[in-house]
Amino acid sequence: MSGEQHPDGALLQRSQRAIRAWLEKPASTATSPLTGGGAIARSEARLAELHEGRPALLMPSATYALWVALRTLGIGPGDEVLIPKYDWVSSLAVVRELRATPIPVPVVPATLTIDPVLAAARRTARTRAIIATHLFGIPTDVPELRRVLPGVPIVEDCAAAFGSTLDGRPVGVFGDAAIMGFGPGKRIDVGELGALVLCDDGMRKRALQLSAHPVRQKVSGIAFPELTSMSIRPHPLAAMLLLDALDEDDAGPMIQERLRLANSLLVASGIDVLGLDARRGVASRSVSVLAEQVLTAELPAATKIAYGEVQDIDALARGTSRSRRIVFITTAAQPLGVHRL
Repeated sequence: MSGEQHPDGALLQRSQRAIRAWLEKPASTATSPLTGGGAIARSEARLAELHEGRPALLMPSATYALWVALRTLGIGPGDEVLIPKYDWVSSLAVVRELRATPIPVPVVPATLTIDPVLAAARRTARTRAIIATHLFGIPTDVPELRRVLPGVPIVEDCAAAFGSTLDGRPVGVFGDAAIMGFGPGKRIDVGELGALVLCDDGMRKRALQLSAHPVRQKVSGIAFPELTSMSIRPHPLAAMLLLDALDEDDAGPMIQERLRLANSLLVASGIDVLGLDARRGVASRSVSVLAEQVLTAELPAATKIAYGEVQDIDALARGTSRSRRIVFITTAAQPLGVHRL
């Protein structure tokens, strides 16, 4: 492809940089998904450091991390799991795959996150967990969920919200477990990778028994490894890519730039950006794209979607809004995912 950029050029360049960076670091063990050593251990330690010391485990994808999280909480047939009515399909798919019952809960219009009041109203004797998705990087009010649903475990879906904050703390530290995504369309993209952040070492041990190779279970101090676990492991190179990306990452400037652009949009065109409040720091690039197109009058009509009180994707597609004008954007690189029940 002389004179043209190879379609995989950016990924390969990042990979080469990450490999060089890893070769320059001192390492006592090889990077191995069988043992969890090397760059895998280093990445997990870095993720724990970024999430107030909570133990972390690399996973091959965010969806598998969600499956492990719910299995770790003991979710199975007959259990009910509260999920956002407006969400990417993974929450629905994983709950159904475990033969549990998904209970959809409407979202708060200003944030597109699960409504704590309505979640509490849908609790039954069979409610065993809540999935709190920080959709489009906007944090769910997990502390309020905890207050109105005491005793119900909460799994934070941070797949699209790595680096976002709520009340000055990083998302992923409020629930019993949290999943991260580092694949296509995410703020940090290493090709394909996920992570699971857990509230304590007991949860970490159980997650290892459900997802790790018996060798890693043994190395981690599990005396009697679970030999029939669904051992689906992360690729060693993905761990190196993530570690390199984390070394360079700083979500702070992105959060501040989003706030600046959101305020500019409100002043210039009356667009009220989702999740704009004093409690939430949203690490998302989508507003940058929206601001550039709106402020230069280049926003195609088909690109914007108005969201009001109607929680219905057909109404969203028509641009229906019954309340204030709230606009968000989706691009080919970050497709909009919705499920309806």
